[in-house]
Amino acid sequence: MNKQFIGWIIGVFILFPLFVLLYNKITVRKNDGEKYFKDFFDAIATVKLSIPKDDPYYLSKDYIGFDHYRRGASAIGFKGMSGNIISVRFRDSLLKKYFIVSVYDVNDQLYSPLASVMYGTKILAWVNQDDLKNPSYGTKEKPIPVFNFRGVNEPIRITSESEGSVNGYESLEPTDQQYKHNVLTYLTYIMPKEEFKKRFEDGK
Repeated sequence: MNKQFIGWIIGVFILFPLFVLLYNKITVRKNDGEKYFKDFFDAIATVKLSIPKDDPYYLSKDYIGFDHYRRGASAIGFKGMSGNIISVRFRDSLLKKYFIVSVYDVNDQLYSPLASVMYGTKILAWVNQDDLKNPSYGTKEKPIPVFNFRGVNEPIRITSESEGSVNGYESLEPTDQQYKHNVLTYLTYIMPKEEFKKRFEDGK
């Protein structure tokens, strides 16, 4: 076994994983979402919301949001270092609170019409009840997260002839798997570390 091959083994199996570990520690903000997932998930309930047609806050924004979150590299490479976020912000006219519908790691092209499809509709929204009762949530700066949704009068969907469409429509409503992924991703990568610590870890 020559020295070059030994050097390659050391680099691939020892140095690179150590580099990845250090890189993730420095660059990735990550909570222990799995540990507190059940407590948070069990506190989620549905509420009926109205997404307005003429709310200045809604209209003055690029109201379909495209963003990314950093989830880090793996020991086998840098593929999948970030995930995508599609979001719609609005103010519900009855509760007088601001909400943000977010779906994570979905097809950007499929979900790009989400805001225009939801515009002026009523939805059943899955939200955490502690967030709903917390007066610090529901503001423009801190909208209440919506993890799952269903159209009240008709499904949230788009016309489509692509594979997977049904009767000329493709649903944008999250599956149960996507819903749980939205919750876990929010807890793990999106909720600020300080808030996560105060909410789940302090006094435990």
